[in-house]
Amino acid sequence: MSPDFSLAEDFDLPAAKALDRAFSDWCDHNLSAHKDPRHVSVTISLKKHGNTPGDATASQMRAMASIAKKYAYDELRVSHEQNIIFPHVAKANLAFVFNELAQADLASDNIGLVSDIIACTGLDYCGLATARSIPIAKQIAMHFKMAQKERELGHIKIKISGCINACGHHHVGHIGILGLKNLARNLTKSPWGVRVTKMLQLASALDRGLVQTKY
Repeated sequence: MSPDFSLAEDFDLPAAKALDRAFSDWCDHNLSAHKDPRHVSVTISLKKHGNTPGDATASQMRAMASIAKKYAYDELRVSHEQNIIFPHVAKANLAFVFNELAQADLASDNIGLVSDIIACTGLDYCGLATARSIPIAKQIAMHFKMAQKERELGHIKIKISGCINACGHHHVGHIGILGLKNLARNLTKSPWGVRVTKMLQLASALDRGLVQTKY
């Protein structure tokens, strides 16, 4: 079967989805409406569970370029959410796109779900970072995959930044994670910091009932 560029008005996408559960799940999460009803926009997830968010191999990049040339009018876009978008794909060609993405290990159907995490590079690659981001993103994605809770949770955005520069957009996520230096450990490097550290220790002792106050 060869690609269909006729853009037939009577193409039955629901019927095509009914024939393949994996294809159907991918369509449900990775497609967006297009102003032309014969087309959709396709988002390729670069968030396979356990992988570094936003990463792609050289062979995967070549595969995406080839698919775009054949089925997406030779156009693809990189999104701020660390995924790739084919903005214009004929519905009649979606099965071809899905099959070729699957062969390239790019058919994850988790757009908008909890594992579709935005994460900065963190301490692994950035000299400005104060904490690691990538391992946290991997652990969260794998946890919910193993627990099989992603579909149950539905649409949710987790964003992770490894420092206050907020490259991971943590401040606009449903759940935002910001990594900072350990305050108590770094306070001890200055005389005033020693006093503040002792105050923190005293406050902790008071909270646990280890120290009695007198009035």
